[in-house]
Amino acid sequence: MNKYLTMKNCFLIALTLLLACQPSGNENVSEKKWLGLSVDLASIQPEINTYYMFDSTKAKIGSMIFGTYFENGKLISRDTSSFDDGSVYEEAEFIFDTGTFKLEEVSIGMQINSTKLNVDIIASENQVNGLYRVTRDTTISDYPVDSLYTYDVIRSELYMLMQTLDYKTEDTIKFKALIPTSMTVSNASLYYVKDETVTTPAGTFDCKVIHLMTDGKMPQNRIWITKEKPARIVTFYVPGPKLSMELINSKKSNGTY
Repeated sequence: MNKYLTMKNCFLIALTLLLACQPSGNENVSEKKWLGLSVDLASIQPEINTYYMFDSTKAKIGSMIFGTYFENGKLISRDTSSFDDGSVYEEAEFIFDTGTFKLEEVSIGMQINSTKLNVDIIASENQVNGLYRVTRDTTISDYPVDSLYTYDVIRSELYMLMQTLDYKTEDTIKFKALIPTSMTVSNASLYYVKDETVTTPAGTFDCKVIHLMTDGKMPQNRIWITKEKPARIVTFYVPGPKLSMELINSKKSNGTY
């Protein structure tokens, strides 16, 4: 009987150690890297965030709806942005493969006054294929895309994954970003400036202030990301046109948007 109990105890101890060594789902997620840093995918929630755009006088001039959900191993984000005067309208969809951890599809439709831009590209191992179409009044100009670019991320990824990083004050994250609307590559960096409490119509938030610095090929941004997890972007500021975007409300999606 004592021998049996001893064998049983040894088995239970061995089983406990074996289970303790097995990776959990969260540990697998934490192993993912983006811009060289570990990613907290729990900060990406299936939700729809509504932002209002304000000019330097704090007058509302537009809005943006940014929705995200997961489907069949893909992280899918959709963006609808417009100026209230009708001068700019944009719809976009971005598909990110959570297995390869790469943005693989970008679809953008943008209209600025009488000019329309449509970009539909597929990316794999920095090889980009697709179509870049510019329509001015009734004139359509098509530019097939079949090129190898040297880049680390596609610009669209920044607003899908920026909040998933654990920024440290000493961090300066340098990278090359492919810009789909111009098919150029920008040298850019992210760095953590300070902590700040901000208030938007959605509430008051303790945030980390992150600066996106660029070489001018894409806009520079200041971004306020909540310190509370799951993290969320609550404010953007674009210094050039002195344009700010503030979170108005956030709601859970049912898996689609």
